[in-house]
Amino acid sequence: MKFNGNIFGYYLNKDNITFYIEDEKCTEIIGNYDVYISGSFNGWMTSADAAWKLDKKNIKGKRCHLFEKNLNSVIVPGNSGFPEFNFFILTENGVRYLKPDFEWDNRFGFNSVIVLDDDEYKELKVIDKSKTGIKSFNYYDLNCPACRADFSNIRIVPGTKNLFRGYHPYKKSEPDFSGEEQRFALVEKTFELYSINSVVTLSSYELPSEFSNEVMPDYIKKIENERNLLALNLNYTLVYYHSDSAEFCNNLQKICRFILKHPGEYYVHSRQGSDSTGVVSAVIAALCGAKWTEICEDFERTDLAGFGNYRSKKLLRYSIKKMIGFDPEYAKDLSHLMQSYFIKEDILSADEISQLVIKLNVLPKRKERDYFNFEKNHICAKRSAKI
Repeated sequence: MKFNGNIFGYYLNKDNITFYIEDEKCTEIIGNYDVYISGSFNGWMTSADAAWKLDKKNIKGKRCHLFEKNLNSVIVPGNSGFPEFNFFILTENGVRYLKPDFEWDNRFGFNSVIVLDDDEYKELKVIDKSKTGIKSFNYYDLNCPACRADFSNIRIVPGTKNLFRGYHPYKKSEPDFSGEEQRFALVEKTFELYSINSVVTLSSYELPSEFSNEVMPDYIKKIENERNLLALNLNYTLVYYHSDSAEFCNNLQKICRFILKHPGEYYVHSRQGSDSTGVVSAVIAALCGAKWTEICEDFERTDLAGFGNYRSKKLLRYSIKKMIGFDPEYAKDLSHLMQSYFIKEDILSADEISQLVIKLNVLPKRKERDYFNFEKNHICAKRSAKI
């Protein structure tokens, strides 16, 4: 993008990128202010960090705010799979975000997007809108086993046979959507049908909210009383952008050793079962021998739950590459790379990894075989016509 009269945006110059915003965009601001940039590449910070502050300059007689960085330092994907950013102004009255007041195609949701060439621009434009949009409860037919799995975001982690991932059992993560109670009922049905005995919670231990009419179900109370519940707090920034950190390694070790010491079947969840659940599931899937294509498909299947929170597999790819130091898309033996990483970082020993793989590949006993269909085989006219 060139500086072509727009008052907001960026332009590329060889190995550098320059973000800019003309002062007239800020004319409604009273008093002193500074302009900063936040994005996926700096953890979406909204604090006054001098490293991300724009400089005030005059260009062609216009007052502007400019910020130049090495391009490689900002090529960090957001939810779209591309680097995303926003400008924000810090004043004595607090923080406010600036949005473009003109039509600009480089957008994903509320964020601006960096694309490097025409091919990436085309890729951005063809992101399936059916994945990014919120789906109403009426979109699903809960008489259909595949719709039940989609709506509750429940499925078996690839490479395993008894590790289930899904929605929170009682926290109303999407209270503005219809169908929260139905999602909870489907989670409970999963615990009943597959005899879930141990739970890993990745969104920290949270009590039910009386204000939101939340109730901790008896089956969770039972699991907790039997000390078969592990509660950790893995946030979005940690799992995607600091997957190579000691903190993430320590959490992976706790999860895997919990599974080794506690009875199956297993259920891992966060709030929606998307970000921390998605990355942890991907790591365990790779450890257990799943192919990268299977892992990516599983990761992006959260789109089918209709939350409207699209997550590109490129975001997961960035996380895993940062973690193991190798691009998983080109790995001939991803399982070997992941297992080697676990041993090198002293997360698990080779013997513990072997035990974990064996333990996660015990076939669960099912009370009903056809209540859920995790293969996306829809029998309903409502969805089969759309797939």
